[in-house]
Amino acid sequence: MRKSGVIIAAIMAMLSSCGGKDTSPQPLSKGVGTDTLSASRTSTDSSNAQPYKAVAVGRTVGKVVAERYADLSFESTLPIERVFVKNGQHVRRGQAIAMLDCFKLRNAVEQQRRAIQQAQLQMEQADLQMQDVVIAQGYDPEQETLIPQKVRRNADVKSGYAIAKNQLATARTQLAAAEHELQCGSLTAPFDGVVANLKVQAHQLAQPGQVVCRIIATGSMDVEFRVMETDLNLYRIGTAVKVVPVADKSVSYDATVTEINPVVDEQGAITLRARLTAGSGLFDGMNVEIERMNVEIEKLRN
Repeated sequence: MRKSGVIIAAIMAMLSSCGGKDTSPQPLSKGVGTDTLSASRTSTDSSNAQPYKAVAVGRTVGKVVAERYADLSFESTLPIERVFVKNGQHVRRGQAIAMLDCFKLRNAVEQQRRAIQQAQLQMEQADLQMQDVVIAQGYDPEQETLIPQKVRRNADVKSGYAIAKNQLATARTQLAAAEHELQCGSLTAPFDGVVANLKVQAHQLAQPGQVVCRIIATGSMDVEFRVMETDLNLYRIGTAVKVVPVADKSVSYDATVTEINPVVDEQGAITLRARLTAGSGLFDGMNVEIERMNVEIEKLRN
């Protein structure tokens, strides 16, 4: 019994001496070890970082819109004689687009020119009669400053000079209108651009105000898109955006916000417009995706 007690006491002493140390592996402290590892990775990554980095922070959809375009139409109801262009064709300023059968318009101009000649003859005849009336009143027609205004007015009316003068002015106004209609019988491009929405062909009857085609100015395209009111703080005049056509997502275009319409619609959205730096390959009305690009300034390692 005494020997067994000694052995047990020895075992207890050994266990007591080992109880103060825990040699089992401990997990890393989340508050220390993980943060240290994260800080180490951040320091390593930032050593290779660029001073400026563009980061996409917002995405929406929109449409390409032409900055400038013109809808061309005739002002007379006449047959179309010729159409010189087709959709997608590039035209220069002043280039012919379409032309009416202008026979009636040219005749109208000639008639008004003859009307002016007739009115001039009538005014000359009335002028002679007016001089006779002035002489009958005891005044010299050559000395107009000495003729009382009332006497001169009565002479103009009695001789028919006032009426002939008005007729001449009316004839000149009508001639200007006829010449304008003749000029508008031929449509020309108001600026360099591309033909779109061509809706007529030769021998059709043109209607006043009916759009013949649209000329879209080349080299100046915008994108129009909407953002929710809660996201408006992400956009300012001058904010850079990236435009990606839905038809081909392998290409992208740079644009800059130029307009913010200060109206919130019923859906709580605001309309913005951005100017494309280069719009070749984009069409008016094309659907695009817009990403807001934020340029972040990163601190470089010393």
